[in-house]
Amino acid sequence: MSRRQLVLNSFDLTRLVNEGYSVRIKSGHLLVDDIPFATDGQVIGRGSLVCPLDLQGETTMRPQTHVMWFIGGIPCTKDGAEVPLLLHQRGPQPLAEGIIADCSFSQKMGGRDYENFYEKVVAYVGIILGHAQALDPDVVPTTFRPVETDEDDGVFKYLDTNSSRAGIMSQTDRLAVDRIAIIGLGGTGSYLLDLLAKTPIREIHLYDGDIFSTHNAFRAPAAASVDELNAAPYKVHHHASRYEPFRRGLHPHAEYVTADNMDVLLAMDFVFLSMDASTDKEVIVDRLTRANVPFIDTGIGVARSEDGLAGLVRVTTSLPGHRAHVEENGLISYVLGDEDEYEYETNIQVAELNALAAVLAVIAFKKKLGFYRDEVKELHALYRIDTNEILNSFGEEDEDEDEGGVGLVNAA
Repeated sequence: MSRRQLVLNSFDLTRLVNEGYSVRIKSGHLLVDDIPFATDGQVIGRGSLVCPLDLQGETTMRPQTHVMWFIGGIPCTKDGAEVPLLLHQRGPQPLAEGIIADCSFSQKMGGRDYENFYEKVVAYVGIILGHAQALDPDVVPTTFRPVETDEDDGVFKYLDTNSSRAGIMSQTDRLAVDRIAIIGLGGTGSYLLDLLAKTPIREIHLYDGDIFSTHNAFRAPAAASVDELNAAPYKVHHHASRYEPFRRGLHPHAEYVTADNMDVLLAMDFVFLSMDASTDKEVIVDRLTRANVPFIDTGIGVARSEDGLAGLVRVTTSLPGHRAHVEENGLISYVLGDEDEYEYETNIQVAELNALAAVLAVIAFKKKLGFYRDEVKELHALYRIDTNEILNSFGEEDEDEDEGGVGLVNAA
């Protein structure tokens, strides 16, 4: 079992993380770092509480010992004397490979054993911290440092404490599909990556053959330096590098997806299309439809007027068993400027509209996986800028198609 999963499965470890304690698990031991303590020199030091973990399957059980070990020195009072009645043993104490304690403590909770590891850690922190705060009342043990995970421990390089703190881990786990693709890493595609990178999707494949240029910097997340622009990286490499410190499973492909190579998409669990209108796009949509690969296509259409820019942001979903609305209603553009009122795929793009298209697409994707409640089950949504309306149409229940083929499958 992974260390990450142990923390998520164990309410006491999760509570420590959520409250900001610096938790590590190493060689079967729980380590809580950054604990302030008063040294014999009457200054503030930082040490680590250590104790062996007791497990029942994939979660913690009641601690079998009330003893706690400490790395970093020997905690003292504000006067530099050892904390009375705290120390159990002094001197180096090897606990496991790479874990050598300076001393151990022996205190029970009001004469009884500890019920869980949260109670045990907090009790010992309370004993040590008071003496440290007598020297500096501003020191705290809750630093909210990221909880790092092993190289092969899930897609994230540190724990998703956002989901655990909110109590939505079971919903987040529904998003752990094996692989998705984003076709086009322009304005909308780059925001799609920003949002999807924060989900536990195991592999995110990025396809775009364009160079990241100056105009792209004005409609993409974060900020690019002049040096980065001068280096002229491919879009997929530029954007993937932003998220490599955060997660694993990013696969940039510096190539366009065309009718000739689009078979790579048939192995995907879901595809996001944020590419220009073209005959290649028409072939891609047709092949994805026939192969029963679910996808979402996005479009932005903006027109100039004396009163300001006006237009639409479109998100169209196509799922196995729910395809007819796309072709029968001409919802996806394959030719530049073929809309009656607004021109989809024009070169007028603005960051917030790109971001909105991505947000609506990701919400639709998460709805289909059960992360969000979905009452309407719309398959086509239009946001109109000038009236601030979102118009939904083509609910799943309105279509009566054979459900054959594979659907959007949640990861086990």
